[in-house]
Amino acid sequence: MTDGFNVAAGSHGPSPVVLAVFLLGGLVALWCGVSWAFDVRGITTRRSERIRRKNEESWAAMGRLGGSPTLFATPGYLRFLGALMAFAGVILCVVAYALWHLG
Repeated sequence: MTDGFNVAAGSHGPSPVVLAVFLLGGLVALWCGVSWAFDVRGITTRRSERIRRKNEESWAAMGRLGGSPTLFATPGYLRFLGALMAFAGVILCVVAYALWHLG
């Protein structure tokens, strides 16, 4: 009864649950990464503005004027993270495909 839920790959091949987790994780990472990398609907610009505003508020609470000069609040950095996330999504999809064919 629990043969379909085995996580370890035995002589029967990988579990369908493991394949689904890799595939769904890869597709979500690919979708989010492409959205961030290509700034779909301004998501990266809004997020960078939100990070910059939060930094300014936290610095103002400490009594400092002006926000922190940080690389993490730039749209270019978030686009780079999106590209890395999209690449990781492609790798997860390739791993799911390889596991499916090896089983």
